[in-house]
Amino acid sequence: MIKTALYHLFVPSGRTDRKTFWITLAAFAALVVGFKAGLFMNDTGGAVYFWGFLIWLTMFFCGVFAIYGKRLKDFGRSVLPIVTVLTAIIIVLIIIMLANGGAEYFDAYSQYDRKATIDPEIRREINARYEARMAGAAPLVTLSTSALIIGFTLWVGLTKGDPNDNRYGPPPK
Repeated sequence: MIKTALYHLFVPSGRTDRKTFWITLAAFAALVVGFKAGLFMNDTGGAVYFWGFLIWLTMFFCGVFAIYGKRLKDFGRSVLPIVTVLTAIIIVLIIIMLANGGAEYFDAYSQYDRKATIDPEIRREINARYEARMAGAAPLVTLSTSALIIGFTLWVGLTKGDPNDNRYGPPPK
């Protein structure tokens, strides 16, 4: 049972059907949220938090590629759509950030030499000036990234699988 669960959660080879995809995705979401919550409850900071975050990040990406990758392979696709969606999310985030004060923020700091020591008062003033504008973009960031993720998940989870063998192996049983 545990070997099967780990296979579905973290091994990207093979194919999976729609029902197994949704069950595995729900289990993975609970695992990621639980691990992240445990990480924040252990508020020791420093190295423990850093390594815990790296483990969480690795677990997250391995799980995403395994769960979504198996499902994509079931209907004959490679994992390229996962990379495309992740890239689209990063591009959308950069565009939103730059459009909502990020460009001016970088410009305010670009007048200083790379190795220059910036007066803490000036640094606080620059950060305060753009913090509110960037915080105002939070709903747009949440909406756009959520739409990309939900749309991709629905496409992957609802698309009918190939009933025959494909280049990724036989259909799931």
